[in-house]
Amino acid sequence: MSIIDRIKFEGSPNEIVWKYPSDAISTAGQLIVDENLEAIFFKEGKALDSFGPGTYTLKTGNIPLLEALINIPFGGKTPFSAEVYYVNKSIFAMKWGTNTPIPLEDPKYKIVLNIRAFGDYKFRVKDARSFLLNVVKGGNRTTNESIDEFLKPNIVRSIGDFISEVILNNNTSVVEINKYRDESSVAGRVKLSPEFEKYGLDLTEFNVSSVNFDQADPNYQRIQKIITDKFEIDMLGDKYQQKKMFDIGQASAENQGQGGGAMGAGMGMGMGMNMGQMMGNMMNQNASGQGQTSQGANEPAARIAKLKGLLDQGLITAEEFETKKKDILSSI
Repeated sequence: MSIIDRIKFEGSPNEIVWKYPSDAISTAGQLIVDENLEAIFFKEGKALDSFGPGTYTLKTGNIPLLEALINIPFGGKTPFSAEVYYVNKSIFAMKWGTNTPIPLEDPKYKIVLNIRAFGDYKFRVKDARSFLLNVVKGGNRTTNESIDEFLKPNIVRSIGDFISEVILNNNTSVVEINKYRDESSVAGRVKLSPEFEKYGLDLTEFNVSSVNFDQADPNYQRIQKIITDKFEIDMLGDKYQQKKMFDIGQASAENQGQGGGAMGAGMGMGMGMNMGQMMGNMMNQNASGQGQTSQGANEPAARIAKLKGLLDQGLITAEEFETKKKDILSSI
């Protein structure tokens, strides 16, 4: 085997690790390391001397670890055997996403939703020695795609944790997480950086681009209904219960033929007429301004009792109940 006098990186730009194809080296030979690369000598599975960007003449003075291991004689052109690995320390941009939905409990409504999330990230090799020993573990070349496949399970495992953290910090629901994408991106990088560092990698950027839900999921529809009902409560105030009764009467009238024949029809029509009258009264009350609602509805105790009923039904949170109760009491 001929002795190599010049060692240089000849891999492709997407290769993070490239092993020089020959191990027949000699002192007085040249080692060339381009920008954003690091060369590391290996012997008997041990990582020895390393070199950053530059051109080097191999001699006993600049490969002390290798020299001590193989006892290279001083001076002259001496052949020796060693492996040279080049590590590409450029920044690589990759995309991430969940192949299958991830179950996540909504901390506000205590309902489990299946979510899918997508985004991108950038990383680079920070500690070439640690990266070679803990991730690559041999082989002639390693691409950024193969490292991406290695890293993705770590990302997917962490998604539920950092998204839940953002939801709790903002006292919101998981269905509103897309309002907090920037905060989720920061939380994701904070969560994942220590994991990357274990492998000698630096997570330079992490982004959450979207969090998606199955809108046909019954649990998703339950949360949407709760949000809609809460909006109506905020808009209608004391008249919310009247509207609910009207909705019940309307539904009864529409289902008049089911399970009751003529009697069911009569009951449905009667309830529908009563609810229609009630809805008309409610609209008249809205038009006449303040002071036209019933005395009982305006009584603070009655209003607080209604709020307590909404709290018991899970339509508002305990915090919202306390806030609105304070508002009622302060208006006395």
